[in-house]
Amino acid sequence: MNEFLKRAKELEGEMQKVRRHLHQNAEAGEDLPNTTKYVMDRLREIGLEPQEICQSGITALIKGGMPGKTILLRADMDALPMKEDNDLPFHTVTDAAHNCGHDIHTAMLLGTARMLYEKRGELHGNVKLMFQPAEEVFKGSEKMIQAGILENPKVDAAAGMHVMLDTEVPSLNYGIGYMTSSCDGFKITVNGVGCHGAMPHMGIDPINIGMHIYSAFQNLIARESDPAQKASLTLGAFQAGSTTNIIPDKAVLMGTLRTYDQKLRETLVRRMHEILEGMEKAFNVSIDYEVVSKVPSTYSDPELTEELASYAGELLPDFIKIRDYRVTPSDDFAFVSQKVPTTYFMIGAKVEGCNVQHHNPGVLFDESVLPYGAAVHAQIAYRWLNREG
Repeated sequence: MNEFLKRAKELEGEMQKVRRHLHQNAEAGEDLPNTTKYVMDRLREIGLEPQEICQSGITALIKGGMPGKTILLRADMDALPMKEDNDLPFHTVTDAAHNCGHDIHTAMLLGTARMLYEKRGELHGNVKLMFQPAEEVFKGSEKMIQAGILENPKVDAAAGMHVMLDTEVPSLNYGIGYMTSSCDGFKITVNGVGCHGAMPHMGIDPINIGMHIYSAFQNLIARESDPAQKASLTLGAFQAGSTTNIIPDKAVLMGTLRTYDQKLRETLVRRMHEILEGMEKAFNVSIDYEVVSKVPSTYSDPELTEELASYAGELLPDFIKIRDYRVTPSDDFAFVSQKVPTTYFMIGAKVEGCNVQHHNPGVLFDESVLPYGAAVHAQIAYRWLNREG
């Protein structure tokens, strides 16, 4: 058995304890005070010197015994501001829930930290650990970059991992190139003129304009986007009015645009603004556009990814199941991938009989994935740093 997988299985109980503590005490957003303290305490127990370089953003450096490059390993720590619906003995006791699996990510990387710290004398270079908040709101990664996570020492490569629910334990999947979608979240406010419902000519109906915007946006996908390129433009909220006989003065639409192709993304965002400008002229109104989120697609560097995947594949026969993997959700790890060569692995954690997905109150993850994820992180970092050592 691979030495890292063997050691990870020895540490499985410890990682399970960490995962269950984080799950039961879930925190969402940018401010994760209890999670931050807990993770930093665990890192100190290992022998590391963690730093909180921005609000709830933790880093620690495993210094190798010999000079070399630096690889960054990342885990996200934040939960979702929602309830969960299950009978787990470690059910959350807060107003947040780890229904995306970030508790597992954090537990796995803490297991990795212990294994690589034990091997630090053999490393030709360094391993920088990144425990980030606010992935769900796409803010944590950028703030940690701004705080210097990629410097001192300079990061030469980065890797992350996310639990997924389409393959079972043990399995690993990856893709080459853009493999999470970009996310442009928006809020559109149509500033109409309210009036009596029996005198519509005396006002400007924002609901009518909102419907035209909705239809025009759908045509951007149906008639202006190449069907061979994946893109979705979803309007998830349409809010206006409160009664039967009043035309309101405002209508609010909220939604997201997602795609993998940067040029298509730029074109669609430009066309959305052109449509809104046209609506303003056509209906004699003002329309406000607010950017809610702006996240690029995560890019898995082809050369780095194939190399790291070959190392991960050494853990088990037939461990890697899918080699052209893409996911439609977005991830702010994308900002790291814009700065340094990056690989993003997807590791299977499907629970038999659980047919719901991430962000669902009833979602379950197979925590037997813990040693496999920890071993992947340790294996790829160790082999990449020592490939010329």
